[in-house]
Amino acid sequence: MGHFNGLMVLASYGVAVLAAYSALYFGAQLTTVSGIRGRLWLGLGGLTMGTGVWTMHFVGMQAHGMSATLSYDLLLTAISWLAAVLASALALFMISLPKVQVRHIALATVLMGGGIVVMHYVGMAAMKMAPAPSYNPSLLILSVVIALAASAVAMVLCRRLQQAPGRRAWILQLASALVMGGAIAGMHYTGMMAVVLPEDGVPAAGNQLAGNWLGLPLALIMSVMVALAVMASIMDVRVRIAQVIAAERERIRLERLAFVDESTDLPNRAAAEKHILELIVQGEAVDQRFAVIYLAISNFSEIRSVLGADPLERAMAAVTEDLRLILNSGCFMARYAQDAFMVVVEEHENARHSAMFRRLQKLEGQLSVQGMALGWVAGQSVFPDTGRSSRMLVRVAMKTGSVAELGKFGTIHPAYTRPMSAPLAAGG
Repeated sequence: MGHFNGLMVLASYGVAVLAAYSALYFGAQLTTVSGIRGRLWLGLGGLTMGTGVWTMHFVGMQAHGMSATLSYDLLLTAISWLAAVLASALALFMISLPKVQVRHIALATVLMGGGIVVMHYVGMAAMKMAPAPSYNPSLLILSVVIALAASAVAMVLCRRLQQAPGRRAWILQLASALVMGGAIAGMHYTGMMAVVLPEDGVPAAGNQLAGNWLGLPLALIMSVMVALAVMASIMDVRVRIAQVIAAERERIRLERLAFVDESTDLPNRAAAEKHILELIVQGEAVDQRFAVIYLAISNFSEIRSVLGADPLERAMAAVTEDLRLILNSGCFMARYAQDAFMVVVEEHENARHSAMFRRLQKLEGQLSVQGMALGWVAGQSVFPDTGRSSRMLVRVAMKTGSVAELGKFGTIHPAYTRPMSAPLAAGG
């Protein structure tokens, strides 16, 4: 009754690959979206997959040269398209459930495979040939088996691809689409082989759709539609990735603010007390000693009244760097309040800290902000001599006196017994 046009067969395979790729792509993405966006993606996935398989069928029909001009009944053709789209959407919905079990994959396979079979044979019936064609039962059953097998592979791959990383997922999708496209085309041409066309059979004269329009023009339209759908979803994925990255950055920023002073990038009060507590636990276990030093700017209020709060806050970053140059590496420094710093010195009695303490003793008037010299008061405490809790160590250290007494740990200088100064609100 005819022959197959190689170019049209190749075009039908290309359409099948596009349909398979759209199914794999949307199936892999559906678990990442929900709500209105999820329903939109589900509809788009079902539309592109179903329309792709439906288009492949009619391109494949055009590949089969017949003496009679092909035409189709509009209603039956629409039903065949609707069956493919609905089956694809339902199958993608099943495979996108949060917890997919074997029964879900089996049901999705039957839905998609059944939809392909219904689409194919309703599409064949849409020709309304007279006399009517007959079918080879064995080949018909084989075509159904191929449709179910292709659908089963698609469903399993969709689920597997949901966990695949970026570039690897794209490669797997493309390779899988090539294999699945072959299976879909195989089902179609097996179904064509199952048809026994009468020698004098012709499509009904009242058919509304001419076969020529259901060949390459339809394939081109469908290809553009799939391309636009995939491009739109890729843009949506990029937007969602950007949103996830922005949310993660904000989470890190907020988490950082809980333990970091934003102006100086130093650990804040909470981080300082946490660090002291950790050293206490460690010190209790290995009998390790350390000193806590409290450094407060005595004329902070006066300088703020001249410069303003914001300029002084920005200048505190430079003050921090100056203090870093005075302290030995390995010393923990935190901004404990707007006008004060906390320094923790491990093994404070080690000779390597002697020069540092001498520099701290001369700190008064050594640092300045916009030409105004900073005044300093200081206090210190030692674990375990002056306290075995972080609260006690901090309270004793905040009883400030002259910086000239820093590093003198043999006795508590009388200056350190004065009531603690009232620090300004904690920074960070």
